[in-house]
Amino acid sequence: MKRLFIFTILMHCLVWTSIAQTKLEGEHLSYDENTVTAAFEVNSKDGVPSLYKEVILPYIYNGKDTLWFESFEVYGKGRYKRQMQEECLKGNPEWDLSDNSVLAGKVYHYESSVPLKRWMTSATLGIKRYMTGCQCSKGHEEFSLLHQDNIFKEPQMPARRIPEYTVTDVQPAWDFGNVDLLVKFTVNDIEMDPDIFENARTFGLILNAVDKIYSDERYSLQRIEVSGYASPEGYIGKNGELARDRANALVNYIIQSRPQYKLSRKSFRICNGYENWEGLRLALADYEIEEKDAVLEIIQSKDSYKGKKIRLKALKNGAVWKQLLDEIFPHLRTARFLGVYFDSVQDNAIDEINAANEMIRRGEFAQAYDRLLPFEGDFRAYNSIGVSLMMQGLFEEALPWFEKAKENGSDSAAQNIEAIKAELEYEAEQKKLIEEYLKKYE
Repeated sequence: MKRLFIFTILMHCLVWTSIAQTKLEGEHLSYDENTVTAAFEVNSKDGVPSLYKEVILPYIYNGKDTLWFESFEVYGKGRYKRQMQEECLKGNPEWDLSDNSVLAGKVYHYESSVPLKRWMTSATLGIKRYMTGCQCSKGHEEFSLLHQDNIFKEPQMPARRIPEYTVTDVQPAWDFGNVDLLVKFTVNDIEMDPDIFENARTFGLILNAVDKIYSDERYSLQRIEVSGYASPEGYIGKNGELARDRANALVNYIIQSRPQYKLSRKSFRICNGYENWEGLRLALADYEIEEKDAVLEIIQSKDSYKGKKIRLKALKNGAVWKQLLDEIFPHLRTARFLGVYFDSVQDNAIDEINAANEMIRRGEFAQAYDRLLPFEGDFRAYNSIGVSLMMQGLFEEALPWFEKAKENGSDSAAQNIEAIKAELEYEAEQKKLIEEYLKKYE
């Protein structure tokens, strides 16, 4: 009897080692924007002896992260009956095989899905298999692998869009650096008063600029540009007259202060600025005021000047308008000295800068940048340097050049700044959309 028992144990072990598993065929992964699906055929016609159950556990992993699919169980007939008995004794007489638990003897289709995850940029399908039987058997495991890379595709930022550029050929003009030569006036006044604000210092700088041209034999005067402005309060027509008269007052002052140069009205060009809304916008950049965001929105709106004033006066029942009148408008009543333009036989910078501009128009942006580098200290080259960088997609490098050019009165630079800002806002929105998309797959 003892020999028979030992023989039975040995036979169980031999049977275990010779158990044939089911055959898996056609293993593959498929995926969409939400899920990853593992599918294969389970051929159990020649596998899973009566007293055993095979458990098939598919999973997906990338060497660090793992996600398990639903398991699949194939019962031998004897194991199925025994399981029913065990469940009945546990008080579960209704137990039966589920969708993913089947009897051996047929070919079954397995399919299960898991959520698509961001870590699945590189992923592998693994299948863990083991057999369970009587309590004396320990079972064993097998692993088979199916490689499937790049299941999750990281979205890429779209290629940087390059805006249209604005470049203007330059003319000889005296560089005043970052000095803003503004003569300021009291309300409704056109008198050149050296005793208010910093007018006395500004008068000296303006006359010094004119003197520089006439003190150097290499230069001859071409023209002097000035503009006049009025603060936005009052009537539009009256403000236009004030702006023009203030510009004329500065012209007369220069002519009368330097009679030795025999300047005439033909020596000047008046670029009338009318109501100084742009000056108001710039002033608010470094100034705290109630309802500041609302004020800026009104200034930059497409409303008429009259409409803007009505809306501003309505803020805080007129309190904001009063603050503007008292604290900011006095600095907007100005005559501005724009620059001195001249001719010079020795000023080759103009020819080089304009030649670089022609290269920009031909699309030779890198070459134009190299040609402009020797003149990076010349304010007339600032905008062109910025354009040559912008058109290579180097927005961050271009912006400081445009800012400097704008400070020196370049309207082209101001337009280029707005173009870059629009593209940077577009890029920020694209980045936000990508980040929101990726959050779904964390």
